[in-house]
Amino acid sequence: MRSPSIVAPLIALATAAASARGDEACEVTARIAVYGLNTPVDDLLRVAELAGAAPPSPGVIRRAGAREATSCAGAILPWSPRPSAESRSGEPTLDVVPLRLVSYLNTAYPASGNDGLVWQGRGLSGMASGGIHARWGVFSAALAPELAGAQNSSFEIVETGKSGDLRWSNPFYGDQIDLPQRPGDRALGTWGPGQSYVRVDAGNVAAGISTENLWIGPGLRNTLLMTDSGPGFPHAFVGTSRPGDVWIGKVEALAFWGRLERSRYFLDRGSALLTGLVVDYAPRWVPTLTLGAARVFVQSWGDFTLHKLLPVSQGVTQQGNPLDNQLASLFFRWVFPESGLDIHAEWGRDDAEAHLRNYLNEPDHSQAYVLGLEKVWFAGQRWVRLQAELTHLQEKRPLENRRGVPVWYTHPDNLGYTHEGQVLGASIGPGGDEQFLAMDVFGRSGRVGGFVERIRRNDAYYWAVDEPTEPHYPAHDVELILGARGAWLVGGVEIGWQLARSMRTNRDFLRHNEPSLQAELDVTFPATASPGQVDQSR
Repeated sequence: MRSPSIVAPLIALATAAASARGDEACEVTARIAVYGLNTPVDDLLRVAELAGAAPPSPGVIRRAGAREATSCAGAILPWSPRPSAESRSGEPTLDVVPLRLVSYLNTAYPASGNDGLVWQGRGLSGMASGGIHARWGVFSAALAPELAGAQNSSFEIVETGKSGDLRWSNPFYGDQIDLPQRPGDRALGTWGPGQSYVRVDAGNVAAGISTENLWIGPGLRNTLLMTDSGPGFPHAFVGTSRPGDVWIGKVEALAFWGRLERSRYFLDRGSALLTGLVVDYAPRWVPTLTLGAARVFVQSWGDFTLHKLLPVSQGVTQQGNPLDNQLASLFFRWVFPESGLDIHAEWGRDDAEAHLRNYLNEPDHSQAYVLGLEKVWFAGQRWVRLQAELTHLQEKRPLENRRGVPVWYTHPDNLGYTHEGQVLGASIGPGGDEQFLAMDVFGRSGRVGGFVERIRRNDAYYWAVDEPTEPHYPAHDVELILGARGAWLVGGVEIGWQLARSMRTNRDFLRHNEPSLQAELDVTFPATASPGQVDQSR
């Protein structure tokens, strides 16, 4: 057993006297409270890094709970986010997690996205969250539960030939993934502990227990291993509180152990053990470049052994433990504040090879990747932001190939990569790919912009089943979306919105072309201080 190889780097990082990366490039003057992932404030601070208004951060290990970010001296953001209430002197602090109300509308068929606990069915759906968080010295905690509901109106589904709850199970990958096409035929109501946690930050070591959503990887819309596509899962963790200085650069790490639950629409209702390790490194000579690697394992919950708790210590072949579901990725993010540019990429594989030579012979066997960029320009007192990202989860392979057609997130033996019926990774799901392009303008009262998106779903099923059996109807399941989005700041209340028109061709291979209206309204209060003004000194 090689557990010391996992623990030693964390101990080394714990003793490093580290400071937040980028503090050398700017003097930090404001400490900002951040809640959630991909919220308007979270989005604003990522753009601020490109504009030179915030110190560059790795941005590849993120959590959705209450946390703190910083901005640079002399840099004024388009609007002023809520300041952090945490005391620098170690005095106890208690603050409110802002009340957040999110609602969605889909007029024709379900939609999916980075929406956490919510299942966006046809009709109305939504979520409410809020709570409190506190800090006392090295200890901090938050109680931030979530409540979600969905109208879950009827739409045509694929018949599975099963009865009862299993009628709603996934029709394309059988018992290899708990990803129901519809969670029953009634309105839904559910709740969870949400972005709650208890943690200790001593020196540069953080440890605790949490139900927060995690985001692992550099992507804007998708990452391969961990997003907020579904609810957070209960987990214990240990890692760095911030990037640690190891002389040749800065390193941060996170190891976690969690429990995944299955929905009532899956044949096997047992739980699964999820373990993972992610490490990133910023070279001393290129401090705005982040290189990283992550590896996660889904294993049977029963029969605990130390080997099961430290699977990342085993080799990169299936010989160590063939009865698990392994996913791994390599990634980078490179920020160029002087030109307002961020480029990022992630490459991963689903399941280990039986022999090392297979990695050389066929490195693309089960590959997936994310490629993207973000660019900011200045237009008077406004920031103009361009986003572009491509996500590819499915490789086309000859049906006769002896190694089969790998499908990301699926696995037999109750080891699919989901929690409570929602995927943990990219929201486009197994066999999906996506292209996304957007432009936004940031000003004193918020931001406004538009986007175009193309999503192709369940492509593994298409190549293996649909095209061979339906040669006269060779249509992929493809959704085209054109939309507008924005965020307004009104009296300290943050109002995010999105309105889009979509057309889905051959949805679920049912031979229909269906248009749909998709809308989102996200209200958070109190969320901000007074509106700010863009610094034009650059």
